[in-house]
This record gives sequence, structure tokens and C-alpha cells, in this order.
Amino acid sequence: MTQAFRENTLTRREALKGMGAIAGAAAAVSVLPVAARAAIPAISSTKLAASDVLASPPAASAVAASNQLAASYLSQLQGLPGLSSATLPDTLYALNCTTRPDITLGSVTLTATSYVDAANPPAAGAVQVGPTMVFERGQTTGVWFNNSMSVCGPINNVSMMAPDSGWRPHGFTMTNLHTHGLHVTPQPPSDDVLLMIRSTTDSDPHVIDQPTSFPYFYTVPADHPVGTFWYHPHKHGAVASQVGPGMSGALIVRGKAGDGDIDDLLASQCNITAADEIVAVMQTIDYYYTNPAKTQAVFYPAGYYIGGEPAPSTCLDQMLAANTNGTPTSINGQLNPTVSMDIGQIVRLRLVNASNGQTYIPKFKYTGTGTAPVVPDVYAIAVDGIALLPRNPAGTAPYYKIDYSLSAKDSAYYTTAELITLAPGQRVDLLIKANAAGTFELYGAGLGEAPTVVENNTPNTSSLMTFVVSSTKSTKNQSLPTEALFATGTIQRPEVPDSLPASGSTITVPSSMPVATQTLEFKTVDSAFNASGVPTAPAFLINDQHFDGDPAASPQLQLYKGDSDVWNLYSSNDAHIFHIHINSFAAFARVPYDTTNRGYEAPVYYQMPIWRDTIYFDAGTPDTESNFVPGTMVVAASKQVDFTGEFVLHCHNLFHEDNGMMLSVAILDPETGGYDKT
Repeated sequence: MTQAFRENTLTRREALKGMGAIAGAAAAVSVLPVAARAAIPAISSTKLAASDVLASPPAASAVAASNQLAASYLSQLQGLPGLSSATLPDTLYALNCTTRPDITLGSVTLTATSYVDAANPPAAGAVQVGPTMVFERGQTTGVWFNNSMSVCGPINNVSMMAPDSGWRPHGFTMTNLHTHGLHVTPQPPSDDVLLMIRSTTDSDPHVIDQPTSFPYFYTVPADHPVGTFWYHPHKHGAVASQVGPGMSGALIVRGKAGDGDIDDLLASQCNITAADEIVAVMQTIDYYYTNPAKTQAVFYPAGYYIGGEPAPSTCLDQMLAANTNGTPTSINGQLNPTVSMDIGQIVRLRLVNASNGQTYIPKFKYTGTGTAPVVPDVYAIAVDGIALLPRNPAGTAPYYKIDYSLSAKDSAYYTTAELITLAPGQRVDLLIKANAAGTFELYGAGLGEAPTVVENNTPNTSSLMTFVVSSTKSTKNQSLPTEALFATGTIQRPEVPDSLPASGSTITVPSSMPVATQTLEFKTVDSAFNASGVPTAPAFLINDQHFDGDPAASPQLQLYKGDSDVWNLYSSNDAHIFHIHINSFAAFARVPYDTTNRGYEAPVYYQMPIWRDTIYFDAGTPDTESNFVPGTMVVAASKQVDFTGEFVLHCHNLFHEDNGMMLSVAILDPETGGYDKT
């Protein structure tokens, strides 16, 4: 049933108008004032005792063609311009955005917005994590997306044409769906994050013309990398308020057995199969208590953005009390769950950082008694869904072993730091090999405990998971992949940018620094905050711009299909996380900044380019200082291929994004200056 649509060009602006533009363009609408910088919860260190056995997220259930959900999906899909002859995709999922009153989070029963599998709803009391969706490359996948969310407190709808809509949170029940990291078209009905989908509970005149459902349709290219991706809401102004309570899930792209890609090679050469995988979605879910015993709680968007004690308010007919005990990091909705292994066993840990603003450096430590045994070995094999490139295509040693002892900031340090630092939105695939019996905690390492690209900020040092290694030796007959395996020509990665040298599919770092075609400065403007910590002007800027949400506005950055770009990315105030949709980039160097002499030093090249879609950098001085001093610069290269259309780049600290740290981007056809038909 695979079908590519080539009938009509449907731009995001046209699609938005076609489904109904937001009413009241000239209305002066009040938008929630937000102390976004101060609002990020203090979650720096949470120590938890080991609890339940780690459970995988539920697998999303495919919808049968005979199901009424499929009929409803196809009817709406065929109603979109140019898609009257559309057929059902190869795989169809159905995802409801709703509010669950019975979420189990540790000892608390939580009421919060949630992703629910419409084809297989969770039982009462289930934990909070979205179902894992599997997309197969070379196939089509649909998601029948329906919104019936309600939230505690004000929802703050606003016209997208209001002057401050681009830099203040609003519209907490409006939503959409983003397939983070996928190389698919940004045009509807695919990964169009600028569409807005209204809740059935919302009759506000500012949003009443928007649809309450949408038939997403994705065509994954046959040469798409297999790997770990994820999905989450992306409605500007409300992203943090929806990802914050746990609206996110893993998205795994798979190929076919025998295709020679990284999954197939691990299975055939190392006996590391899908059965050895652990999907781990990391979330930091904050809440307000609704009863004196502190066993009932609710996610309160307005309080989440403002931070601290909320203004007197009721929700669920209860007074709200802020959670002052710190917010732990949950894994698949569980707190410090346990994984059991045997000596010599290897598991593949697919870590997804679905938090709003927390950065981790995963590391093991022994937590048992007596003489400490050797902790498990950690090897990185992929980041952001793309298999690592080799340093030496003929290398015979296991690859890529994380050396936590590195301290000199040379090529090996920065390469290791890039691989093991896990910022919001990033993913890392780790092979964990158990060496000795014992109980080991996987936690977030602090500064000085491990290589990291965090230089002037504080990483999250919470407990994550506990690994219990028995005294039994594994009989799985597994082995670690050698470096040479990663040079295999059948491993699919993004198209090589023109600025990077390549031998076949293997690219290397350049011998000299290429000229940048795109330079982006991220900064937080402290003077934009009033004495209460509330911005009264745009406070989170990229090249001194904030997001323009007006549907009639032109894209803020233009790229051209077929072009290669070299990106210089840096912060002059605060820590930020660059994410760009549709085309991944190969990071290949960091350039330290000399804060004394005020100038950039010689670049430090990575040992090999590292493909990413999300990357961390911070300023040259700590966040507590308000002076504008650049920090270490990231240098990366990308090539704009396959697709045209409009999408965004932004900071993946979602508080920053909702407060304006995002730009609209268009990839144009160089001959027509417009978008291809899709």
C-alpha cells in the first residue's frame, strides 16, 4: 500500500488557512506572564532507592483496516487538498491526547495530559509514558491524532497574530505532533509542526476554527537510518506544558533482516538482537499536590511556567500546594527501576532524554557493600538515531568505549564528551557489558566525574536506574562490535555535506576549518525580566530574533535544497540546546573561547564527525552572571536533501522555546524558489 503523494503542493501557511485561521487577529488578548528562566525546576540531584523491575513502554498497536479508526482516518486524509485518492498507509497508529486522572508516579496518583493508544488504552493506574511506535523505512506510516485534553487552570488562548504570541506561553490545550529526528517532509500531512490541533474541550473563539483531529501520514525513505528517535507535542507556546507532564514516547526506525545496517550487523555478528534492547524514556514530571497527605497531585501548566508557589487557585476542587521535594527523573514512568543481568551479558540501552531542560552524563557506580567490583563497561554505538562513524575503518578493538577518566580537553575528550552528554531531546544508544556481580547505579555524573560538553552549567545528578548483576555467567554468546563494523558500507547515514571529506560512505573531519554559511548566536537577555522574574520583552533570542508565529509571515531563515551548510553555533548567555528539524548535521569540532583575552582559540576537532539533530552548548560564564560572554562554539555541517517546505530550528530547553527561542526555516527549490509538490 506504499504511496507517495505528488499531486499538490500544500504549504503550512495554506494548510493552516485551509483548516481555519485563528479568529480575532486584532484582539488584544492577555497572555500568561512567564518567568521562564526561573521556572526550570530545581532537579539537580535526586537520590532514589531501587524500586520495581524496569518495564518497557507499551508497544503502539497497529490499527486494522477494518477498524472504524482507520475509516475515520482515511476520510479526513482524503479530505485534505490534493489527497482525494489517498489510501491507508502500510501501518496505522491511533494516538489520543487526553487527560488521565489515575497516573501512577511513585507514591503519587497524578492527573495530567497524556498520550493514549486509542487502539489499546492503558489500564487504570498505568504509568505515564507514550506507546513506542515503530516506523519501517521504505514504508508509509500514519497516525490518527485526536485531541480531547483539558488542563488545570487557565489555558491562555491567543491569536497567533498577536504581537507577543511568538515569545509568551499560551494555548495549553492546543497541540500537534513532531517526529523528532526523522528525515521526512515537513509539509502536511507529515511532520508539520506549525499546524494547530484544538481540544474538543475548548470552544474559545480564538481557536474554534481549528480541527480537533489530524491524519498524519509519513513516508520514510528507503535509505533512512535505523535508530532511536522520539515523538512529542510541538505547538509553539505550549510545548513545555505538554512534554512536562510526560507527553512523549520512543519512535524506533527499523529496517529488514539481512539489510546490513547496524541492527542487522549487531544481530548477525555480535548476537545482540532486538530482544537485548532496553528502551528508556527519561522524563522529569513536576506537579502540585491536591491533598494534605500529598498522595494526589495534578500537573498545573500555569504554575509550571511561573515557578514557585502559585497564586491562590483551585483545581479539581482542591487548593494546590507546590511540590518542594524536588522532581526525580522517571524512566518509562518508573522511579529508579531495576535491570537484571548476568556476568558477560550485553544489553543495548536506547536512552531518550524527554525532559524539558535537564542534561545528564550517564555513569555507573557500585552501590553494594564490601570491595567494589569492576563496574559495567559502557560503549556508545549511536547518537540521535544514527550509527557512529569509525575513527579507523580497519580498527579491531570494541567501539566506542567510554573512558570516564579523560580530563585533558583534547580530541578524545571532546569526542567522548559529545557522545556521553545527554541533553534534552538527544538520544544515545549504549551497549552495557556486565563484568562482575554486584549492584550498580546508573546515575547522572556531576562536573569533574566524566568528560562532558557542559562547561558553565550544572548537569542533573539524579539516580536513573539500578543494574543488578548476578553471579551467573551469561550463556548468550555475545560479543562487542569492532570499530571496523561501523565502516560497513550498508550502514545508512545522512548524505555527506560537501564541506566534509569522504571515502565512500565514511566521512572524516576536515583538515582545516571550512567557512561558515550559517552563524547562530543564542542568548538569554536578563534585562528583559522584571523584578519578579517575568519577561516584559523577548528574553530568549537567536541572532536577536524571536519566533514569529503569524501565519502570514515569511520564514525567518531560508535554505536551499541541494546546498551544504556549515553551522557555527554558540551561546553568549545561558545554556542552550540547538535542534533543527528534517536534516541532521555532522558535528566535527568545538572551538573554545578565551574569556580572558576575549577571542576564540584553535578548534579542537572530534576524532570523527558525529551525526546529530540536537546539540548542547553554553556560555563563557555561569548562568548566574548576566554579562554576555561567548562560550565554546560548535561547528557542524549539513546538506539539505530530498525535501522542501517550512519547519523550525530552536532551543530544546522547551521553556526557552515557548518563550520565543525558535526561528521558522524554509528549504526552497533553487530553480523555482518555492516548495516541491508532495
